[in-house]
Amino acid sequence: MRALLFLCITAALLCADITVAAAASYKNALTEVVGAYKDGKVETVFAASGKLTQQIGEGADFDVFMSADLKFPQEVVKNGWAEGGVIETVENKLILWSRSIDLKEGLNVLTDKSVKQIAIANPKTAPLGAAAVQTLEKAGLYKKVESKLVQGDNISQAVTFVESGAAEVGITGYSVVADIIAKGEGKYAYIDAKLYDPLLYGTVILKNSKKLDEAQKFVAFLKSDTAAGIFQKYGLSVIK
Repeated sequence: MRALLFLCITAALLCADITVAAAASYKNALTEVVGAYKDGKVETVFAASGKLTQQIGEGADFDVFMSADLKFPQEVVKNGWAEGGVIETVENKLILWSRSIDLKEGLNVLTDKSVKQIAIANPKTAPLGAAAVQTLEKAGLYKKVESKLVQGDNISQAVTFVESGAAEVGITGYSVVADIIAKGEGKYAYIDAKLYDPLLYGTVILKNSKKLDEAQKFVAFLKSDTAAGIFQKYGLSVIK
């Protein structure tokens, strides 16, 4: 009887689990948000938003998709893979980040001879990479620094290039390096928001989820004061 009871409890816990596929720029903040969530166990998978969208189209077993833009979740909705519409979740800010380079000159520092490599995420699959390219183009700098650009598969990998010294400067979202900044490590400078489209992050619940109720509870939690406080630590403003 005890063994049967244990199996039933275990099965109930497993049934409550959901898998959230999220943009790499969410990793630090969302890991803490998931830790604060008390209504079930949440597994997370982090990658570039475009790659996750491709996986969803191939039938990946995700319950919730949290993108670093609105375009990819809108694509998921358009293709009939979502349960409901896109939920605008948070807004991020674009920054320059470096371990050693003085960033007082802002974007102009990218043309300096001391900057040999500039790390960005792949603009085809990572919204923050696309925003970086848009910024450089609007600032009239893209052609001047194009040869210096090195691309990571996602924004986390791009930041790793800077951390390892493979690149002197990175263009990233504040949320990705907020924990490093909080330790007083490295230097950063906000990029003029007029140079890129607002970094609005969208969330969708996926139609193939077998745990829609649990998925809806978690998505609702993302708008809670608890989640908002955590997101704010990482420079992400919750969209009410």
